[in-house]
Amino acid sequence: MEASGLSPRAAAFCQKGGFPLAGRHVLCAVSGGVDSMVLLHLLWTWREAGNITLTAATFDHCLRPASGEDAAFVRSWCEKRDIPCILGRGEVAEYAKSSGETVEQAARTLRYRFLQGSAAEVGADYIATAHNADDNAETLLLHLLRGSGLNGLGGIPPRRDNIVRPLLAISREEIAAYAAAHQIPFREDESNADTAYTRNFLRHQVMPLLRSRNPALTQTLCRTAENLRRDEMCLSAWAQRETEPGNRISAKRLAAMPESIALRVIENLAEQAGGGAVLPQNQREGVLALAQADSPSAQLSLSGGLTARREYDQLILEAKSDVPSGFAPVTLTDRGRVELPGLTLLCRAGDCLKREEPGALYLRGGEQPLLIRPRQAGDALKLPNRGTKTVKKWMIDAKIPRIQRESLPVFVIGGQTAAVWGMGRDMAWIPQPGEPCWEIRTEKNNEIKENQHGQNGS
Repeated sequence: MEASGLSPRAAAFCQKGGFPLAGRHVLCAVSGGVDSMVLLHLLWTWREAGNITLTAATFDHCLRPASGEDAAFVRSWCEKRDIPCILGRGEVAEYAKSSGETVEQAARTLRYRFLQGSAAEVGADYIATAHNADDNAETLLLHLLRGSGLNGLGGIPPRRDNIVRPLLAISREEIAAYAAAHQIPFREDESNADTAYTRNFLRHQVMPLLRSRNPALTQTLCRTAENLRRDEMCLSAWAQRETEPGNRISAKRLAAMPESIALRVIENLAEQAGGGAVLPQNQREGVLALAQADSPSAQLSLSGGLTARREYDQLILEAKSDVPSGFAPVTLTDRGRVELPGLTLLCRAGDCLKREEPGALYLRGGEQPLLIRPRQAGDALKLPNRGTKTVKKWMIDAKIPRIQRESLPVFVIGGQTAAVWGMGRDMAWIPQPGEPCWEIRTEKNNEIKENQHGQNGS
């Protein structure tokens, strides 16, 4: 296998991928294995040609007895070539236990946390990793086994934010030939032969069988992954145009979209509502079902601390802590400031005005305690010129979302429902001028002051 063409091909790949490295500071992630040592050597030759600034970084996962020796090997190789090298170390097994992640996930979490920190420390523009074409082909098969969508079947992206993969178009065979041609030493990780790991099983048992039917298997799978990644980028861009700012959308509009777009719109809404939350496929389908259903009021608990709910034609995704809830009952005998979910009320007992002022609710019975509580079964109101209905039916008629109904304060005097905030007061509790009454305002509607109503009181 010809090794001399690897450097220009890698440079051309970086250019095509939109991350040319010339003039940049590159942090090279090095494990000591053949792939990362070849990448480090390649970047070193580019540094010697005056094209880039180079720093190496190696992380000891503390999972193997020889892992410390791997890090020392990398540092020694770098010292001989005057390459700055940052060493990191993390107890991956302990972190996996405390975080609930698998060992592989924990290793990735700690490794990339170290790499990003190191890049920030030295001011690197990019973090280069040594993923190659065979890694990419294996990744497609891994995601296929797991039932991934287009995003996973697109394989390893050439670039994700500041992470770049200059060797992604280079096969493992070409990398080995380059290492031999340039006499590049490397360390063998014995765990790479353990077929208990699914990737190793694919690499050592499945891929050789498939390659016996298609010698160009790696190139074929990488080409397929690239095509699928392009399709994913197109569909994601379409979904982004359909995603409204915030965390809500018209249920009718969402239900009318092609399903592949609607599911991506839901994913975008979840990210906006939950600071980057990623919903699994079945949950995104469940949210879409909410939009397609006839029920004007329903909700669904999601992962990442999110809730999806219908408010008639509005579909809303939000953090559970943002969902309105009920409140503890409050009893007042004279005056008070009452904090409720999303609402602050200022209440005062006194004499009724001859003319009621806008923005305030007046109820007769100012000589009696005022109970403020959530609605209860059996609560009813007789609204002027509208007859008598239960509070629940009045709320349904007013199209108040079910999730908000428990947060609307009900005002009770003498054991009877006198009013519901935002809906009106029962005819029996409309005060007459000069009659003792309760005045109730929101804090933003001018605070009740001692001298506001003079001799008339309120």
